[in-house]
Amino acid sequence: MKENSNSNKRGFWKSNWHWMLFILFWLLLFPYILNKLILIDRYWNIVGGPKEWLAFWPSYLSALASAVMIAYTAMTLKNNKEQLDELKRQWDEDHTPSVSVSFNFIPPFAYLRFENTSVVEVEDLSMKIEFYKGDTIVEGFIPKDRQKVIDNLKINIEPKGIRNLVIRNNLGGLYNDESILLYLKYNGKEKKPIRILCNDMFTIGDNSMWYIMQKR
Repeated sequence: MKENSNSNKRGFWKSNWHWMLFILFWLLLFPYILNKLILIDRYWNIVGGPKEWLAFWPSYLSALASAVMIAYTAMTLKNNKEQLDELKRQWDEDHTPSVSVSFNFIPPFAYLRFENTSVVEVEDLSMKIEFYKGDTIVEGFIPKDRQKVIDNLKINIEPKGIRNLVIRNNLGGLYNDESILLYLKYNGKEKKPIRILCNDMFTIGDNSMWYIMQKR
């Protein structure tokens, strides 16, 4: 924490050094110029004599120093507020529950894999699944008994956890024009629908698996 504070101070002076030099320059130069003006022949009346002007300098410099400190404090508070806002944004982002989904097919089983990519628990995840061939929705892709389970399902996923959900156990081949539209709701909020499209087929061990790429 101390290192961050020192780093912030160095950053402030690094970004504002020219203003500091400008202020210092006028702090030193202005009294000299004013003194010269006092000593030259006057063409108009000036209030007070040399003694009064000597008494003026302490109050003048004190007021100027106070103004500089107020300006410095204001800039520091502004920088601190910006840093706090950024830390709050990062904290909110890191602690917002997030789920990634993939569709896996190892004949004859098809299942969805839900992965909690956040550091907080995903609570009461529910879903609605629509299966498409091209742009046409296909009814009955999920058997009725499985559909009832899915309709009433509430899933909790621990931070960085994974849950698999079998949606069919007697599925044949799939094709690249087939896709799933998945509606998710968890932690009390509905999420943007996810379109899951068929990608290339590859081999894991002795099994062929269709991997479906998630697109948001």
